[in-house]
Amino acid sequence: MVFFGHRTPHAATPGRTLLVVIFQVVGLSCLYLVLRYQKRSLRDIGVKLPIPIQEIGHAFALFFGALPLAIAVGIVLFVIYYAAGHPFHRTFNDTALFGTRITIWTVLFVYLNPFHEELIVRGFLITEMEHFYKNTGLAVFVSVFLQSSYHLYQGLAPAILHASTFLLFSLYFVKTRRILPVVVAHLFMDVSALMIYAHRLAK
Repeated sequence: MVFFGHRTPHAATPGRTLLVVIFQVVGLSCLYLVLRYQKRSLRDIGVKLPIPIQEIGHAFALFFGALPLAIAVGIVLFVIYYAAGHPFHRTFNDTALFGTRITIWTVLFVYLNPFHEELIVRGFLITEMEHFYKNTGLAVFVSVFLQSSYHLYQGLAPAILHASTFLLFSLYFVKTRRILPVVVAHLFMDVSALMIYAHRLAK
C-alpha cells in the first residue's frame, strides 16, 4: 500500500528521531570496531584525509549529476505508471522523515546520515563483497539494492529514483576508491532537503 502512495508513514517525533541518531552512532561505532578487529582502518574503505579540493569539486559534480539522471529515470517511471493505470505523483510526506518541527535531533540525523549510509552500505559493503566474491558488478548491485530497499517507506517510485543516485555514487566509488566525495554529495542532498522543508514550515 505504501509503495503506490495509498498509505503514508506517520510523522516522525523528536523521540523517534533521537532513536535514529542513536542507531546511526551505534552503526558507525560497530563499523569502527569491525575494521579494528580486521586490523584495517577507515582508509581501507575509502576514507582518505585530508580531502583534496578537487574532490570537493567531485562532490558537487555528483550532487548536480544525480539530478538529470533522476529526471531521466522519472520520465521512464511516469510512462510505466501511466501504462499501468497508477497515478505518478509525490505521495511521501516529509513529516515522516523530519517531523512536524525541526529539532537538534533532526539536524544531527541529517548530518550523520550520509556518513552512516555511505561508509557502511557503500564503502564497507562494496569493499567486503569485492574481497570475498571478486565481482565488482555484484558488489555494486547488492549495495544499490540494499540501500534502495530501506527507502521503500517513501514509496516504490522514490526508492527507484534514489537507486539511480546510489548507482552513480557506487560507480564513482569503485572507480576512484574514495568515499568522502560521495559522503559530501549525499550531505549536500540531505541538507538541501532539510532547508527546503524548513522553508516550507516557516510559511
